[in-house]
Amino acid sequence: FTQEGMAKKSGAAAGLCVWIINIIMYYDVVVQVEPKRNALREATETLNAANAKLAEVKALVADLETNLAKLMKEFDKAMAEKNALMADAEKCQNKLDMAQRLVGALSANGVIWEATVQNAGEELVIIPGDTLVACSFASYVGV
Repeated sequence: FTQEGMAKKSGAAAGLCVWIINIIMYYDVVVQVEPKRNALREATETLNAANAKLAEVKALVADLETNLAKLMKEFDKAMAEKNALMADAEKCQNKLDMAQRLVGALSANGVIWEATVQNAGEELVIIPGDTLVACSFASYVGV
């Protein structure tokens, strides 16, 4: 069944033979190509679905990165505040230690002052006589 064989019998049949051969070749190509078209369509749909999911995930990642940046800023602010408060607490502790040392030193001086007050009471008895002697000496010397 070829064109040359049919051309010997009839010119119209030769043309019809060429048409039938081309239709058969077309059918063979369609039979081979159609599953590939279906596979391409399915692959394209899968790709579109994957791209849509990728876009959703990228949006979620961008949102999470924004939240992370916000939380990191808050964390840095809180850490700076904590460090400032810790430094302030250390200053206050140093002041408290110095105040306690001062109170301890003053309490030691308090004992000394109490002894001095008691001695002053005893010395008030002697002071008028000492003053009289000192004035007599000054008068004698001529001062």
